[in-house]
Amino acid sequence: MNQKLNIILSVIIALSIVSSGIAFFTPSGAAPDQGVTVIAAPEQTKAERPPCFPDPEANYIKLPETENLALNKQVSSGEYTDVYVESNVNDGKTDTYWESKGFPSEMTIDLAGSFKISTVAVRLNPSAVWEARTQEIAVLISTDGAQFTEASPATRYTFDPATGNRIRIDFASSDARYVKLVFTMKSSARTGGAQAAEIEVYE
Repeated sequence: MNQKLNIILSVIIALSIVSSGIAFFTPSGAAPDQGVTVIAAPEQTKAERPPCFPDPEANYIKLPETENLALNKQVSSGEYTDVYVESNVNDGKTDTYWESKGFPSEMTIDLAGSFKISTVAVRLNPSAVWEARTQEIAVLISTDGAQFTEASPATRYTFDPATGNRIRIDFASSDARYVKLVFTMKSSARTGGAQAAEIEVYE
């Protein structure tokens, strides 16, 4: 019994020393400073990627560095699937997304003011589990929300995690308050509707 108690006490003491951060492990009979390799941690003010690991974002499709005019603005669409609501398309997060019920499907964003816009970006979650897929998208614009003109015709775009799962649609700079995206197909067979984690609008 005493032997078991001694073992338990020894384990408790060892764990206490380790948790305190002052444990030393040296060979039997060696001085405390022998048999221990001390490596100084590099001075860092932020997380850094080791040079041997390439940054995947270096291959992402570049987006304008100007303000995203669609962020947190009012949006409207048709029916959506389950919990994948329309407000997910401009909440600033790619881990939430909108998914429509079937095709064709529309998403309209009110920019709450008139702007000269020339770029729309559509993004999915960049994670590799969101495998490459194609979506057909047209972009329509309006100054009054009633009469829309085509800024970019229906075109099939490839979303690929290797390039950030994002696409960029550029068109002639035009005055617009309302931006409508019309989705007419998607190649992924896992779901039956259009998908967008973020829809962004730039001047």
